[in-house]
Amino acid sequence: MEIDPKFTFVPLNEKIYVGINDKNTQEYLCKWGLKGNFVIQNFSFNEPFQQYHKYQLADAFFKDDTVAKALLSKQGCAWVKQGIRASNVQVKQVPCSVLSMSFFNKLKDPDNGIVHNSGIICKRYDLQVEDFLVSDNLRGMLLDEESEEYSLYSEDERLEFAFRIFQMLVLGGTLCQFEDVLQPYLDVTKNIYKDLIRVQKQNTSNDLFVSTLVLEIVAKNGKGQDYFPSDSSNRQNIAFLLIDANSREITTFIHQYGGYFAD
Repeated sequence: MEIDPKFTFVPLNEKIYVGINDKNTQEYLCKWGLKGNFVIQNFSFNEPFQQYHKYQLADAFFKDDTVAKALLSKQGCAWVKQGIRASNVQVKQVPCSVLSMSFFNKLKDPDNGIVHNSGIICKRYDLQVEDFLVSDNLRGMLLDEESEEYSLYSEDERLEFAFRIFQMLVLGGTLCQFEDVLQPYLDVTKNIYKDLIRVQKQNTSNDLFVSTLVLEIVAKNGKGQDYFPSDSSNRQNIAFLLIDANSREITTFIHQYGGYFAD
């Protein structure tokens, strides 16, 4: 009988992400009210990892003292180390199979009603969905289930990690200056996605595949309240664990909806 591994975790120094730290990316994040609203941290673990250990790994991670002391979560306007060990960890695997930005080509085709021939995003009558103002067809495609554009992407495609990043960028923060054209959203999605995931070749066929395992997380404190992320009922409050079995590294990615906070 196999004994389940007992995982141990070590915080790593902050990584330099070329795409995310790119000057244009940073300017857009600021414009969209996202700068300062997400944090990426890195940890290593020493034990061999198999995919079927994913729920145990996530559970152990958020209940670990070392992680609790190092993990940043949002408190008011600041990211702080709250030292919380999770009492409960909800984990969902997120599909992560997109290898090319052609995944978003449907949005660029003027026949699909998201953009005009010029690349400018098609406007529409304002509609409030949850906390978000839907004033164009791109946001309609993301939020308005009654709109024609919503069916452009299947429910499975919407779950993809690349789509989730794109949605986070388009919906933005509370102080968001929207784009009139589509391309900047795609460029920044590509930069963040490429920084966070790892692509490898299959040994036998040389086909490329994403080797990073992505888990969506809601960790709760001793009172049963969400803290990583807080208030998970808002679709912009999202947290992911990205697991690289080869390097035995975990990357945490958390975004909390809000205004722009200076560093």
